[in-house]
Amino acid sequence: MDCDLLIRNGTIVDGTGAPAFRGDVVVAGGRIVTVSRRTEGDGQVPPADNGPADGAARVLDATGLTVAPGFIDVHSHSDWVLPLHEHDRILAPFLEQGVTTVVAGNCGFSPAPLAPGSPHLGAIREHLDFITERPLDLAWPTMDGYLRALDQRGVTMNVAMLSGHGTMRTSFVGADHAPPDEATMTKMEGTLAESFEQGSFGLSLGLGYEPGIFTGLPELERLARVAAARGRLVTVHLKAYSRLSGAYPAKPFDRPHNLRALREMLELAGRTGARLQVSHFIFVGRTSWPMADEALAMVDAARSRGVDVGIDSFPFLCGNTTIYVVYPAWFLRNIERNFQSPWARAALRVQAGLILRALGFSFGDIQVMWGGHPEMEKYNGQFFGDIARDMGLSIFDAYLKVSEVSRGKALCLLHKYSGDAEDDSAYRKVLTHPLNLVETDAIVTSRGASNPAAFATFPRVIQRYHKELGLLTLEEAVAKMTGRSAERFGLTGRGTIKEGNWADLTVFDYDTIKDNTTLTRTGERPSGIRHVFVNGREAVRDGRAAAGVRAGKALRRD
Repeated sequence: MDCDLLIRNGTIVDGTGAPAFRGDVVVAGGRIVTVSRRTEGDGQVPPADNGPADGAARVLDATGLTVAPGFIDVHSHSDWVLPLHEHDRILAPFLEQGVTTVVAGNCGFSPAPLAPGSPHLGAIREHLDFITERPLDLAWPTMDGYLRALDQRGVTMNVAMLSGHGTMRTSFVGADHAPPDEATMTKMEGTLAESFEQGSFGLSLGLGYEPGIFTGLPELERLARVAAARGRLVTVHLKAYSRLSGAYPAKPFDRPHNLRALREMLELAGRTGARLQVSHFIFVGRTSWPMADEALAMVDAARSRGVDVGIDSFPFLCGNTTIYVVYPAWFLRNIERNFQSPWARAALRVQAGLILRALGFSFGDIQVMWGGHPEMEKYNGQFFGDIARDMGLSIFDAYLKVSEVSRGKALCLLHKYSGDAEDDSAYRKVLTHPLNLVETDAIVTSRGASNPAAFATFPRVIQRYHKELGLLTLEEAVAKMTGRSAERFGLTGRGTIKEGNWADLTVFDYDTIKDNTTLTRTGERPSGIRHVFVNGREAVRDGRAAAGVRAGKALRRD
């Protein structure tokens, strides 16, 4: 049988969770056409109706290597970079760690859908400058237009899009945080429904960011019902991820804010019938870590009541976000004026100090990835303790200065997410939960320091949590990163090594696969990733992305 590729004699971990086996994979026309088991001891392919692929254009000897489905990043922000001509260079770290498909449009921010003829596109570009290499022209108001643009330009990976509430809402009403009137709300519902018809995989909410932090539950419910009616997921960046936050008023004996935020979304899903995916299931600050057990129990209880809920997380104890993320809603509402107000700054200092101390977290646990302004870029990669000393300011005032000068564009890594170097038990509980999937949540541009998750999320899960700690079998780890992710998000024909599926494949050396990033060297390539195939074409060879290969597809949900 003539074919494009024969991967011979590899250890196949097929993404279903089933035991690994030694065998061959035959690829033709971008798809897997044969998966054959080898007989132990004789090194021969057993007879099969369709026969061995003796006429393969290329034979890859995978002896001693593991063949897995391409890893699926279920929480990506690459949609703001993929339209750029140079995206293959910028996003190469994802391919080089074995990622073949990304689910993008997360945290409420997606380049589509947008209100037709919106006068607010400039505000969207300005607000989201931190997330892309340079501002996009946003010349496509519809999801179909965006996906067609990707098809025409070519993409290095497969991309499945979500429809972001935040950018859609801003395109309709600008910076107005009041509830939309009935006519506008109806238009938003129609635009969202249209995006689903055009291939969007779900609705994403970013409730820790503007405008989501100001959005009332009635508006969210109406949009969630649109998603539920079409069987689409609703992904959510919760309003709070720590026991105290600026998202809710602080009251004595109040329920921890992160559990309150989780409860709100679980109840919303129950009322609307929406399929809920809680993004980056994290616990920020030392005193929030013990809440992992209760939060997971809440998810399990919701499942037992019939709520369709899932979670995802990343294996690093830090995460990228905007510098504004720590500010309370009242300060954000008029932030430029509040920066100039001695009263507002003093009130913020007291509130932030109390909250951070209560959390076991500090401004010193925050690391600048990109300063967001030429004056601040010299601090790329530095922690705010060092920045404050250089500025001759208190750490609080240094944080406000970078925030104000960058106008919120500075991108930071917050540490003490679900653990630290001495104790990562909270993250281990999340990772091993049956409903948990693996994501990167990594923002990548060519500016500043990197989020280590962009370089080594999937190798780290295998290296640390499978090989070193034995918390997951290899088959279980791979299933969380491939087949179960595809099933949850509706990525048909992907995620498992199965005849007829698209040939998204990652071939790695089990003995050497390793995360090489450190606290200060966050942009190091992993070891052990040997080959990556996207729709049957080799996108990575010997750990390096191949130049000019754009084998990905803009996926559309049926």
